[in-house]
Amino acid sequence: AAMLSEVDFTVGKEAFITQWTSRIDNYLAGSPLAGYGSTFAEAAWNNGVDPRWSPAISNTESSKGAVCFKPYNAWGWGSSSWSSWEEAINAHVAGLASGYGYSITVANAQKYCPPTYMDWYTKTISQMQMI
Repeated sequence: AAMLSEVDFTVGKEAFITQWTSRIDNYLAGSPLAGYGSTFAEAAWNNGVDPRWSPAISNTESSKGAVCFKPYNAWGWGSSSWSSWEEAINAHVAGLASGYGYSITVANAQKYCPPTYMDWYTKTISQMQMI
């Protein structure tokens, strides 16, 4: 299985958000989600989840927000739609925290995308490794 580096939550909120904002912004550059790194980073901090997870899912599900099946739904998240990227990012990250936990696992992939979970897992974790 692919390995991810650990996320250091001991650095404090400000350092955590600064570090992950730039990494996520670099990853999302040129996409509809470009510039939302700080929103992803703060949501990850507030919910205790891997800050790479939601941005990576957005690539697997919608090419980073380019092909959404509902307004502002870059994650193939049920039948949900939102009124802004900020609202959507916060809702998705909170939903990951409450429904799945800290980060990606094969079991979480099976729950998130049952029909093709191993393909979904492989694609998503490889994107997480890029962030």
